[in-house]
Amino acid sequence: MVRRATAGRGMSEHLVVAPPLVARMAAVSTPAVSLRALPPGILLSLRARPVARARVAAVLDVDALPEHGPMQHAPLGRISWLRPDEWLVETSTASRHALVAALSEAVGDGTPEAEGAVVELSASRQLLELSGPRARDVLAAVCALDLHARTFPVGHATQTLLVRAPVLLQLVDETPTWRLLVRPSFVAYVVDWLTDAMSGA
Repeated sequence: MVRRATAGRGMSEHLVVAPPLVARMAAVSTPAVSLRALPPGILLSLRARPVARARVAAVLDVDALPEHGPMQHAPLGRISWLRPDEWLVETSTASRHALVAALSEAVGDGTPEAEGAVVELSASRQLLELSGPRARDVLAAVCALDLHARTFPVGHATQTLLVRAPVLLQLVDETPTWRLLVRPSFVAYVVDWLTDAMSGA
């Protein structure tokens, strides 16, 4: 059994950012730093007790689930550590129903002996991409984390606050390109802060 976390009644599986926000992101984007909204693809929250993790890793075709910090790149996409017993699985290529079924079976979701759970987040997260040579400076203006390459290298992910909005922050390449997974209710807030910082970059 899979549960879906929704951001509101009638929420579409494919989130659409309001046109004024899209226009604002485009207006302040330059070759030095750009901000845009992207489709998040399939997002699954995976909870797994230690006894089930080898089975989950086998379903995802990885040696082991990642620890805090580095993302795990699997054939189907990315796996990010969220907390000691929870991971985010992102894919744009796998069959949602087949993947959910396989992961649910691996953790016994929906059974009395369940060793974990699978929750679909695709309709409750928006993906923003901040990229360019000045992207780290812009992000540092609104995020208290140490974002220096020595402490936050490419391939790392963490949950943090962007001002007061909770986000999952991922660094995916050396550009640098940052991916921010944001709850829909915080998207306008996050875009406002980032575009204000971009205007001063």
